[in-house]
Amino acid sequence: MANSDLLLETLKERGHRMTKVRRAMLDILCRAKTPLAAAELISALNRRSLAVNKTTVYREIDFLQREKLVREVDLLDGKKRYEVLGEHDHHHHIICTSCKAIRCMEMHNDLDALEADIFKRFRFKVTSHSLEFFGVCERCQ
Repeated sequence: MANSDLLLETLKERGHRMTKVRRAMLDILCRAKTPLAAAELISALNRRSLAVNKTTVYREIDFLQREKLVREVDLLDGKKRYEVLGEHDHHHHIICTSCKAIRCMEMHNDLDALEADIFKRFRFKVTSHSLEFFGVCERCQ
């Protein structure tokens, strides 16, 4: 998982300001064990005594996405969620369709062979991918 201090340093090197909200959002996202929705970010910021409105949070999310520090995760439930992009932090998700629990999952063999096959068969260069597994967790079975 990415370290918020490293991400803040990256933004400083790029000449961006470090606001309290930006610092806190990066810290919250770095500490999160699952992708967070904007409402969850707002709640976490409020718990840190940072009163923010939805517009500010979405503006910061948009900025962090443009800086390629945060990505949007679509888990097919109509909610947009966000997570920090670490330098070597590519992972996927398992989602319980019963209790809606989300867990991050690394794939050590990843999908390099499949991406090479896609290029060979279709002359299509994959630049990124998203893979989520839906099912029922042990607790809900």
